[in-house]
Amino acid sequence: MTDTPVCVLGLGLIGGSLMRAAAAAGREVFGYNRSVDGVKAAQFDGYDATTAIDAALSRAADSGALIVLAVPMPALGSMLSHVRAHAPDCPLTDVISVKGPVLAQVEAAGLRPRFVGWHP
Repeated sequence: MTDTPVCVLGLGLIGGSLMRAAAAAGREVFGYNRSVDGVKAAQFDGYDATTAIDAALSRAADSGALIVLAVPMPALGSMLSHVRAHAPDCPLTDVISVKGPVLAQVEAAGLRPRFVGWHP
């Protein structure tokens, strides 16, 4: 799994930092952000980012990427729906500060077998 690409969903402080660290470590890394400004900032710095969630997840599925959920808790349900629809077989983790509610939503989305919770 050492060459596994990384797909970061949410390029805020933690997700953006994770994207930069993965790239610095030589990983193929790409990401999604809802905000056009956030995507433009990442692209300006030379990172591969998009506002097209379904395209990012299709790419993750095609490459077998590790998907990192780095979105605010209120956005998690929507992100998991997209993951379930476009990349249900990808390994999945998170950097969301709460664990129990995240696990409950992951289980409700049917993605528990591919999920390992994480904390920043």
